Amino acid sequence: MRCAASLLVAAVVGACAPAPRMTMPRATAGIAIGTVTLGLSNVHVLFGSRVVLVDTGSPGEIGELEAGLRELGVRLADVSCAVVTHVHSDHAAGARALQHRGIKVIAGQGDLLRALRGNRGTLHPTGFFAHYILLPLIPVHFDAFWPDVRVRDRYDLRACGVDAEVIAMPGHTAGSLVVVAGGGKVALVGDLFSGGTFAGYVHREQPVEHFYQDDLALVHAHIRELVARGVEYFFMGHGGPSRRTDVAEAFGP
Repeated sequence: MRCAASLLVAAVVGACAPAPRMTMPRATAGIAIGTVTLGLSNVHVLFGSRVVLVDTGSPGEIGELEAGLRELGVRLADVSCAVVTHVHSDHAAGARALQHRGIKVIAGQGDLLRALRGNRGTLHPTGFFAHYILLPLIPVHFDAFWPDVRVRDRYDLRACGVDAEVIAMPGHTAGSLVVVAGGGKVALVGDLFSGGTFAGYVHREQPVEHFYQDDLALVHAHIRELVARGVEYFFMGHGGPSRRTDVAEAFGP
């Protein structure tokens, strides 16, 4: 267990991030998924003939990410691609370092300016806590990068050795992406929503509104779309994973 010292909320509640773990066995939905929880966000690990990461952590966390992967039996040399679900500093900051290690980085076309500037851009809070307490704790700058793959619509991750698909679902940011795997049973949704209270450190599986959304109505429409298409398991950038019934109840019509 590693305390999330960089996050004030975690310090207040005395919470610690879970150790790197296998969050889904292959038998459940046809794909094995591991999770490394860093100081501010999750990095999910998809296992196929190669390994694909979903998100890359915050500034200065590449060493912690590499150590977490080792606990899951993964070397960076095993990783073919990393999908950045959106270009905010707590999800995209490790992208450039991974490229230096020969890993192909995939990001949304709508977030290219943020990636080029190495700047998370303006955040649009959905509540008081996000605006007045959390906002100063989120890094503004990170190492700029140019994605190897820029997704406008869809991208087939079989090219990276995993049977999954990247789908553009803007709303959290203009270039937000979702990864659908397990024959459509699993969605890795980045920050379409979060899991748990206190930034995902309490009741981690309970789906809740994320702290920041560029277009809240569009985000809710995408969540309902994923529920309607039969997704059973949702992996988020913070907290989680959550089950379909809970997501439908939280964000239903």
